Amino acid sequence: MARYQQFRAVNKVIQRLKAGTTRKERSGIIWHTQGSGKSLTMVMLAVKMRRDVELKQYKLVFITDRTQLDEQLSSTFRDAQGETVYTAGSVAQLKTLLQKESSDLVTAMVQKFQDAEKEGGFTDLNPSDKIIVLADEAHRTQFGGLAMTINAALPNAPKIGFTGTPLLKSQKMDQAFGGYIDQYKINQAVEDGATVRILYEGREVITEVSGESLDKLFEEYFGSYTNDEQREIKKKYGVERAVREAPARIRWVCIDLLKHYREHIQPDGFKAMIVTGSRHAATVFKKTLDELDAPPSEVIISGDHNDVPEIAQYTDKTKQKKAIADFNKPLSENPTTFLIVKDMLLTGFDAPILQVMYFDRQLKEHTLMQAIARVNRNYKGKSCGFVVDYFGLSDHLTEALELFSSDDMAGAYQTLKDEIPKLKSTHTRVTYFFKNIDSDDVDDYVLVLKNEDIRAQFEIAFKRFAKQMNIVLPDKAAAPFIADLRFYGKVNNAARLRYRDEQLNISDAGEKVRQLVDEHIMSTGVDPKIPPVDLLAANFKEQLNGVKSSESRASEIESAIKHHITINLDEDPEYYRSLSLRLRDIIEKTAGKWAQQVELLLELTDNIEVAHQKAADDLGLTETEFAFYNILSAEVLQAQNDELLDEATHETIKSTTQALVGVFDEATQVVDFFNKQDEVKRMKKAIKRAVLEQPFGDQAIVKALQERFMELAKTKFDQ
Repeated sequence: MARYQQFRAVNKVIQRLKAGTTRKERSGIIWHTQGSGKSLTMVMLAVKMRRDVELKQYKLVFITDRTQLDEQLSSTFRDAQGETVYTAGSVAQLKTLLQKESSDLVTAMVQKFQDAEKEGGFTDLNPSDKIIVLADEAHRTQFGGLAMTINAALPNAPKIGFTGTPLLKSQKMDQAFGGYIDQYKINQAVEDGATVRILYEGREVITEVSGESLDKLFEEYFGSYTNDEQREIKKKYGVERAVREAPARIRWVCIDLLKHYREHIQPDGFKAMIVTGSRHAATVFKKTLDELDAPPSEVIISGDHNDVPEIAQYTDKTKQKKAIADFNKPLSENPTTFLIVKDMLLTGFDAPILQVMYFDRQLKEHTLMQAIARVNRNYKGKSCGFVVDYFGLSDHLTEALELFSSDDMAGAYQTLKDEIPKLKSTHTRVTYFFKNIDSDDVDDYVLVLKNEDIRAQFEIAFKRFAKQMNIVLPDKAAAPFIADLRFYGKVNNAARLRYRDEQLNISDAGEKVRQLVDEHIMSTGVDPKIPPVDLLAANFKEQLNGVKSSESRASEIESAIKHHITINLDEDPEYYRSLSLRLRDIIEKTAGKWAQQVELLLELTDNIEVAHQKAADDLGLTETEFAFYNILSAEVLQAQNDELLDEATHETIKSTTQALVGVFDEATQVVDFFNKQDEVKRMKKAIKRAVLEQPFGDQAIVKALQERFMELAKTKFDQ
């Protein structure tokens, strides 16, 4: 989420708290979509309230349902504010902390209020209006019986709620909380790049588990069991659950799931979560994946003291913590690929490396919307998140979306069909650059990209096309575009080499696309990982022989010279700027006369390696002295508004330069010279004295020279 939007929300809350006169006028809800930085916004608001002259007098009560946020709040105020956060560890302790008349900070997990509600609730624990309640996951804490408990305990405290999903239509009708203060909707977050879009895909396993098919499927999966065993299974699980959790069905799900993962997700290095209907089903998924030689998986489920061993082995919190930490690491560092869960980690779990959730259970309303949002976090190379449905959630998704306003839920998820028009659009943008080319010669396409601005536009367009292809691949809908992806990838690579433009790469497009493009380039005898041949390399002219047209050869030499100038510019700024002007002069005078341009450019390159050394030798200077000499000469000429130096001035500049280089050489023997301000000041004073002692010396030259000499000295003397 853009930082300015977080500041905007914080400022709106502060304004409402100060401007409102009633509890309702001062209350409200912040809806910032899942993954956009809601927790950070909550912390920022608390910090700003604590620094406000008026609001710092208030008791702040944080209601959270995540230990992580609770810890984040505590560490923020302890480290940045030097203030203790009091955490309610029990209902009794919560009651004591709320009754206390002080402007302190109190956090309580939502479960403590739920426990209090079961015990009959709190009534008028603290009627003060100098209390502000900040509630995380407001769609749960600010409505229903729990809200009544909080209202009864703190009857005059305004409430600021935070939610990652919009309120249901029924909740919006409740006017007790002042409505939305700030909204950052799903489609806004995707457009801003704060989150990635989510693609939904429904997949059937053999046949749907519904209606008349249930008994047939039960017979198929359990036909080999005795009648007594079948009756026991039906009694324990019911027919539908028995069918859904039948090892044979789960095996089919796992086979399909692994195919999807290996084709769509694994090539780009991302990970997956499997959401099951029960803890027992989670263990069956784990066993089946292991039997199928799947990448490593871990089961994360809650425990109970009566658990059988097959479930209990997966409920150890220490092992779970390690498994989650391993899951968050790149595949190159840790192979843990799948987390298998029932309820745990479906809300409040941030794992940017997670790209796909495989669902084999029913979820509803906010829980469903929060769960699918686990895959929308940004990560390098991640263009979208995937929700793959084996349960038949599409109807539940539709029902869930209908419970919210359509405007709020715009862009909640898309399907692969929605991506095809985007693929066609990005393809059209790339082909438009070459609409006037009627040729199969890559050189002709590369010449179109000679202009830096056009090249920059092409780079953006091609990367978008490549990323969109990576989303759709390996679906057959991508097939018509594969040939052009390969060809334009080759053009992109050739232009990168020709123009020494490292921006022209598809490193973040995704492995599926990179492999297609690189294999095609390799098949033509070019290694895309090898950098362009340097201007001074022995085989530079040999490479030119492979370039067909004179215009292309001229373009290759020009780009090589420009690259040579760029990488050497810091060594002698004035000399290489003059070389750049000579190059520009040749290009302008021979535009369209490509053979002549090639000839003149080759003449320029023939002595480019020794020319700098020779120029320094002719003046009796070292190459280091020559670089400083060129700067001083340029500044003097500019100050005198002249084009040539007279002999006396030339000699004075030369001797002044040599003297100052000697001072630099000695001064920079001090360890870490350029980070020691006293040493730098002394050197600048030496430059000032040396210049002002000369006939050409004035304050304007001194100021410019001090900065330029120090910059050059960092290149020449900073060891």
